[in-house]
Amino acid sequence: MPVDYRDAGRGRSPLIICGLVAFVLQVALGSQISFFGGCLNFMAAFACAAALQGDSGAAAITGFVAGLAYDLSATVPVGLMALVLAIGSYVVAGLSAGLGGGFSGRSFQFLAIALIIEMLVYSIALVLVGVEGDILIALGSHGLMTALISLVPGAVFLVLLGNAGGSGRGFSARGRGTRYKGIR
Repeated sequence: MPVDYRDAGRGRSPLIICGLVAFVLQVALGSQISFFGGCLNFMAAFACAAALQGDSGAAAITGFVAGLAYDLSATVPVGLMALVLAIGSYVVAGLSAGLGGGFSGRSFQFLAIALIIEMLVYSIALVLVGVEGDILIALGSHGLMTALISLVPGAVFLVLLGNAGGSGRGFSARGRGTRYKGIR
C-alpha cells in the first residue's frame, strides 16, 4: 500500500512560522515597547496561543523553546521563563483539550487567564531569585502589566494559529466547501 507524502509536515508549519515571527518581534520590539513598567512578551503570548491548540506534548515543547528564546534574548535568569512557560503551556493544553482551537470568546478567556497567571508566577520567581526588589512592583508593574499588554499579540497568534488548519473543521471530509458528506 503506497504512502501519501504530500501532507507530511504541513500540520506544524503555521506553528513554526508564528514561532519565528514571535522570536523576531521579541528581539526587535519586546524590550522597546513598555507601558506602565510592563514590556511586551511575544514569546509568552505565542506559547499560550499554541497551547490552546490542544496537544499537551507539543505545547510543553513549544513553551520550553519559547521560554528559552525569551531567556536568551533578555537580561533575566536563563531557564526561568522556560520553566514557567513549559509547565504553564502543558497545563493550559490539558485544560483546553475540548476547546478545539481557533479564536472564540472562551479561547480568549483561557489566553488571558493563562498569561496573567504565568506572568504573576514569573514575577514572584524573579523576586525569589533576587532580580526584582519589591514584590508589589514586581506583581503589579511587571507581572500584571506585561500580561495585559501581551494579550494583543496573543490574540493575533490565536487567530493565525486557529485559522491555519481550517479545512478539517467543517461538516465535510473533503474540505471543498460542501456542507454534507457524500454517501459512498
